[in-house]
Parts: sequence; structure tokens; C-alpha cells
Amino acid sequence: MGESAIGVIRVSGSDAVAIVGPLLRSAIPLAEFPAHTLRRVGIVDAKSGERVDEALCAVMRAPRSYTGEDVVELSCHGSPALLRMVTQWIVAGGARLAAPGEFTRRAFLNGRLDLAQAEAVALMIGARTDRAVALAARALAGGLSERVRTLRDQIVEVIAGLEVVLDFPDERISHDLEAARAAIARLAADVERWRASARHGRIVHDGITVALVGPPNAGKSSLLNALLGRDRAIVSPVPGTTRDIVEGTIGIAGVPVRLLDTAGLDIPRDAIEAEGIRRSRRAMEESDLLLVVLDASIPPDLRALAETASHARVLVRAKSDLPIHPGALAVPDAVEVSTIRASGVEALLERLAREVELRAGAAGDEGGIVASLRQLELIDSLANALAAGEAALADRPLEAALVDLKRALEHAGAILGVDVGDAVLDRIFSTFCLGK
Repeated sequence: MGESAIGVIRVSGSDAVAIVGPLLRSAIPLAEFPAHTLRRVGIVDAKSGERVDEALCAVMRAPRSYTGEDVVELSCHGSPALLRMVTQWIVAGGARLAAPGEFTRRAFLNGRLDLAQAEAVALMIGARTDRAVALAARALAGGLSERVRTLRDQIVEVIAGLEVVLDFPDERISHDLEAARAAIARLAADVERWRASARHGRIVHDGITVALVGPPNAGKSSLLNALLGRDRAIVSPVPGTTRDIVEGTIGIAGVPVRLLDTAGLDIPRDAIEAEGIRRSRRAMEESDLLLVVLDASIPPDLRALAETASHARVLVRAKSDLPIHPGALAVPDAVEVSTIRASGVEALLERLAREVELRAGAAGDEGGIVASLRQLELIDSLANALAAGEAALADRPLEAALVDLKRALEHAGAILGVDVGDAVLDRIFSTFCLGK
């Protein structure tokens, strides 16, 4: 933690009021504070009685708190030394330091959040653009949870009907198998849409990586600076100035875009340049999109064009303020840019926005989903289980179809946190910050 105007200390548990109370001086005891109301208090050393800070204090009593337990929050001045001292006094009084994600874990265990909402807390904290915040807020409000709960209820209804058919084969009651298959097909189609939407949502949350590649001295570093709106890379007329990866991040279409300026693709003249080119090629392989930057004043570099042909790419004719070589005009669908005249950069950003939307979903966020990687895996498994159940209902014994449908039910329950073991919870909440 660093210096700040305010530092918040949060204490949760049945003894929270009893442990924090001796550290406070106020007109009424902490146990008599009205719930969900800020009051000004003095903070003192419980042993010496010496006052160390003026703070605001709030009590949220169970079950109407974030964790579902009694919670005391102190808003102190933001000195790291002060906050550390007060925290140590609270621990000495009988509390213990929270594990990463423990507050949200308690909220889940006490029924304040389901597991999908709990994971949305981490997505909200990690959101880097307005669009990512909006998707995480929808998940935190229960958007994904409500869909999964509804689907789970529908799977249970189909399974229950099929179980009756299996148990009373001669009674000709309950489910029409064809109707059951149609119902599962509809559910499978819904989950396929979730899968596509969730993958787009991950791109909105995680962002994409774009590498600027091309021959030496083509204008890659100048273009990086122009896109970022600041001097991030060193620019020089000497070829080979960029030896290592230089990066910066911008927001395009509500998606974080990580830009990588790379060493020029050329025949290396020494070991250092060879290492720079090796790193450039590795960046190419790890990137979602390439900006292939070519000097428009000279013949196009055929080697760079050939090496990047198999990648998703946008071609850029840089230095368009200089006389353009006729061969450069033969490069199709290239965006002309001049960082000297500050022309073409907006057109390139518009082109990048279209490329981003292809990956993040242009229809975007109406009904969109952002999911954790664990949830993505479960949605994939849920889709596969429903597809297998639909196929089994067509030409396999009913028992086989029920196995697949019950597996789908388990995956849906795992998204919500139904019958999830401690090992899974440990993995999820270990990624949270201490304060949540």
C-alpha cells in the first residue's frame, strides 16, 4: 500500500465490534452505533489511551453486509505507517489478517453472492475500459447467474420427465422423447450463443495485442508514438535503433489494445540485432494482429510481406509525406500514414477499431457476457454435454442420454458454485486482492 488521502480497514466476523471497540473514542460505544451510518471517531492505542487519528467508522450488522457477517469499516488517514499500526492493534485484539479474496469468499459461503457473481468482483477490479466495467457490472448484478439458473431448472425438468419414462416404461406417461430432444436442442443453442458472447467478453476484458512489424527504419517507432499520443519509443534515422520490444496500451472500441514496437526484420549484423529480430518474430506469433509498416518512399520489402502473409494483418504505408515509390502503390489495401504531417493516423485507428470489433463482437454488449477462464471452461463443457445429450436422445438408449444431461447439470451447478469443493474455491479466491 502507498500514501493516500484515505485508507480503509475492514474487519468482518462475529467478534468484529468487540475487537475494534476498545480502539475507538466516541460519544457512544461502537456496539450502539446505528447500522450503515458513518460516525466520526477517535482512534487510540488501547493500552496507553493515546489518540493517533481522527477517522470515520461504519458498522454493517449481519446479515446486511458484504460478507453477511458483522462488519466494521474504519476510514483513516492514508498513512501506510498509521494503517499498519491500527491493523496490528486489531490483530492483537483477536482478529487475523484476511487471505486474498476472503471477504468475497465469505460473501459466497454466507449466500450473499453466488460463485458467478463472486468471480465478477475480480473481473470488475481488473476491468481497464468503460466497456469492460459495464460487462463486469452486469455479471455482478447476476446477469450470467440468472441465465444459468434458468437453464439449470429447465435441464432438471427434462431429466425428471425422462426418469419417469425410464422407471415406468409401460405406463406411457410423462415426456415425449422428441419433445425432450427439442427442448435440449434449444438449450444447447442458447449455450452456444453464451459461448460466443463469453469469448468476445474475454477479449473486451483482456484486450488484444498488436505488433508493429516491418523492415528497419520503416517508421514503426514513430507510428507507435503517434498512436499512443506520446513519445514512448526512441526515434532515429539510423536503422536498427529499436533492439528490444517497446510497448504501450490504448483503448480502441472499448477494448485495451497492447501495442508492441519491434526490431526491424532484416539480416542481422551482430548478435544483439539477431536477438532483437528473434524477439520480433516471437512477438508476431504471440500477437492477435500485425501492423506491417512499410516505407512508402522505397520499393516494398517483399521479405516482410511474405513473412507476415499468414498472419492477420493491416498494411501501413508510412512516410507518405515523401514522394511515394510506384512499387509501394502496388501494395493492396494499405493505410497511408505520415507522422510528420500527422495525417492518416485517425484512418488507421478507424481500421484498427473495425479489426477489434471483429474479435470483440460488434453487437457487443447488449446481452453480452464476461466470464472468468474457469467459467469459460465450464460453458464449453456444458455446451458439449448438451450436444451429446441431444444426439443420444436420437439414437441411443435413454440411460446414455441421462448420463450426458446429468453431466450438463453438474457443469451448470459448478458455474453457480453448487457442490463446489474447497480446492476450486481456493483457486478462485487466491487471485483476488487482499481487500476483497
